[in-house]
Amino acid sequence: MNFKRVVTALVLFPLLVVVLIKGPYQLLITLVGLSGLICLYEWTRLYDLRFSWFLGLSILWFFGLLSLLWLRDPLMVFYMFLIFPFLPFLKDYEKDRFAKEFFPAVLGLIYVGIGLYPFLEIISFFSREHLVYFFLVVFANDTGAYLTGKLIGKRLLVPTLSPKKTWEGFIGGILLGVGVSVFCNYFFKIFSFEINLLTGVLLCLSGVVGDLLESAFKRMVGKKDSGKIIWGHGGLLDRIDGVMIASPVYLFWLKFIT
Repeated sequence: MNFKRVVTALVLFPLLVVVLIKGPYQLLITLVGLSGLICLYEWTRLYDLRFSWFLGLSILWFFGLLSLLWLRDPLMVFYMFLIFPFLPFLKDYEKDRFAKEFFPAVLGLIYVGIGLYPFLEIISFFSREHLVYFFLVVFANDTGAYLTGKLIGKRLLVPTLSPKKTWEGFIGGILLGVGVSVFCNYFFKIFSFEINLLTGVLLCLSGVVGDLLESAFKRMVGKKDSGKIIWGHGGLLDRIDGVMIASPVYLFWLKFIT
């Protein structure tokens, strides 16, 4: 059992719930922006991109966030994320440098944008209980998979991607995630019973995909963690890998059922 991981979770998670419930709108938007900057920093370190890339991507993230808030036009923002990183290569194009820098930079921006943009809409158009529900279920799935895998995990889930994730952990994560979704919905009363079960399963499955996608990114560059900002957990990208893929699914689902 990772003692640091448990202690950090016990301290940070209640704090997160309080901020999600009580924090003013501006604070939540600021946290989304800061999270994006931290993720981009870790991403540029993960792919050994120069610091100038982090500065450039941060500027794009800042203006992208403003555009998303005011114009609410994701297509224009992602167009900007694609074109602006290309401009430096107009003056000095080198095939190898283009492959090593442009593709990771654009992928990082789009990955962070897709993962964090849904929170701007959820914060603006849905209740705080929807937000708390989301994080509780996704993190419960992650915790259930970790604990079950540690205790009884034997059969590997995707051995070529992650040597530690097991089918037993996968099932344990789903069970705990769905169980927590039932518990949350009992108090928050935001979904019908049937819709809640579907929502819980969707969040757990997409969270697992997010976890594996992050593993694929790290395995490609031969690194274990994206950073060290969260004690016992690694980087922010390591901690919210499931969140990054579950959040768009959650937003689509909320729009579909309401």
